[in-house]
Amino acid sequence: MTAPQPPRIAPLEPARIRDLVARQFPDAEQLLTAAGLDGRPILNVLATLAADPTLLAALFPLLDRLGRGTLPDRDRETVVLRVAWRTRSAYEWAHHARFADELGLTGEDRARIAEGPDADGHTDRTRTLLRAVDELHRDAALGDDTWRALGDSWTEPQILELLTLVGLYTLVAYVLNSCRVPLDSWLPDPEPLP
Repeated sequence: MTAPQPPRIAPLEPARIRDLVARQFPDAEQLLTAAGLDGRPILNVLATLAADPTLLAALFPLLDRLGRGTLPDRDRETVVLRVAWRTRSAYEWAHHARFADELGLTGEDRARIAEGPDADGHTDRTRTLLRAVDELHRDAALGDDTWRALGDSWTEPQILELLTLVGLYTLVAYVLNSCRVPLDSWLPDPEPLP
C-alpha cells in the first residue's frame, strides 16, 4: 500500500471554520454542529470545504436533506457505497462502511456491493440500486429497464432523490479525491476500499 499523499487543500482548524461560518452565516448553528464544532471531531471533508464557506453553506442543506430523506437508510447507504467504489473514494467508503455496518450491512454485503449488480447474493432491490448507480456513472442516465424496475419499488420523489444522491456523492468524491482529503484520524479501524 502506498503512503497517503499530502492534501492539496489543508482542512481548516475548527476555530477558523467557526469564525468564517458564523461571520457569513449567523443562523448556521446546524451547520456548525454537523461540522463537529459541538465538541465532536470535525470531518475533514467539511473542514476542507470550509476553505469556501459559501460553498459549504450551499452544499450542506442538500447533504442534510439526503441524509434524512425518504429512501430507506439501507438503500441510501448501498447507493453511497457503490458511488464510493465507482469513484475510488476511500474517504467516502470508510465513513459509509461504518454507517452501513450500523444498519446491518455486513462485510460480505459490502464486498458484494463493490463487486457490482451481477454478484451472487443480491436481492432484486439491491441489484436494481447498483445497476442504477452504474448506469448513471457510465451513461449519465438510467436505462428503460432500470427505470421500470425502480418504479416498481420506489415513488417518483424517491427516484428523484436517488438520482440526486448519486450525483451529490459523486461530486463529493471528486472533491475528496482531487483535494486528497485525509481520512479522519479519529475514525477507528477504517474499512479500506476493496
